[in-house]
Amino acid sequence: MPGQKSQPVEPGFSPLLEWQAKAGKTWRRTFGRVIDWPPSPGRFVIGNPDSAVAVCTLSSTALIDQLSPNRVAIIGRVYTPNLGVEKMIRNVVSNPRLRYLVLCGKESPVFKVGEALLMLAANGLDEQGQIIGASGAMAELSNLPIEAVETFRQQIQLINHIGEINPASLNRIVAELADRQTPPFAQVGLQVSEGSATNEIAPIEIQAHRRNWLELDPLGYFIIHLNPPRNEIVLERYTTDKKLTHIIRGRAADLIYHTVVHEKLLSQPEHAAYLGAELAKAETALYNGLTYEQDRKLHLKDK
Repeated sequence: MPGQKSQPVEPGFSPLLEWQAKAGKTWRRTFGRVIDWPPSPGRFVIGNPDSAVAVCTLSSTALIDQLSPNRVAIIGRVYTPNLGVEKMIRNVVSNPRLRYLVLCGKESPVFKVGEALLMLAANGLDEQGQIIGASGAMAELSNLPIEAVETFRQQIQLINHIGEINPASLNRIVAELADRQTPPFAQVGLQVSEGSATNEIAPIEIQAHRRNWLELDPLGYFIIHLNPPRNEIVLERYTTDKKLTHIIRGRAADLIYHTVVHEKLLSQPEHAAYLGAELAKAETALYNGLTYEQDRKLHLKDK
C-alpha cells in the first residue's frame, strides 16, 4: 500500500529472491517489485535471474519488449556511449552471474554505442578516459573507477549481432548462450556507486519537493489548449496587461518549447521549466485522446 515501508522478504518467495539469498543479500519488495537490482535505472526488462546472458538492443527500443525474457537476465537499450554505457556497466558488474552481452538492434550513426563497446572490450581506456579506437561521439567513461571498467572487460564476453532486429533469431542466440551453463564470474558482484570515479566528487542527493507558486514573468504568460481536429497543440502568449502577442501551433511539445525560447518570450528558468512540463502533458493528452486542462493532472480514465 502507498506509504507502507518495505519489509525484508524470506527466501523462497520467488526464484529471483532465492537467487539473491544465495548471494547473501537482502532484497526488499516495494509496491510489488524488487528494487535492489539493477542499481542504475533505465529502459529495460528483467527476465530470468539465473541466466548468464544480458541483451543490449542499442537504439532499437521496440526490441526490448519483443524479445523473450525467459532465458535472459536483462534486456535493455543504450543510446549514448558515455552515461548510457556507464549505467550499463554498473548494472552488469553488480551481477556476477552475467557473462555474455548480446549486442543487437540498430546502431546509432552518431554515437556508435555498439562499436564503442567492442573497442572498450578490445582496447580499454586511455589516460583521459576515452575509449581507444571508438569513433562515435562522446565515447568516454569519466564517471567510473578503472576497477569497474576492467571488471566488465574480464567478466563479459560481447556477442556481436549489431544490426540484427529479428526477435526469433535473437531468441535462438540467447538460448544457445544460456545452455552453456557458464559459471559466475565471482561470488559477489562489484557495487559501483554514482560518482565513484577516481578524483570524482560524489553527487549531492536531494529529496524532490513541491514548487512554490511562480512569480509573474515580466515578459508575460502562456495559455495552452489542444485542437484535436487539426491534431495540434496551441500556445497563446500574452503580455502582463493581457494582450495576445503570439500564437504558436505544433504537434510536438519540444518544437513549441524551443520556438518560445528562440523568440525570447520568457525570462525566468522556473517559467521555462513549468512551460516544458505543461507542453509535455499536453502532447501526451493529444496523442492518447485525453482531456487536457492546464495546471491539472491528466486522467487516463478519460480515454
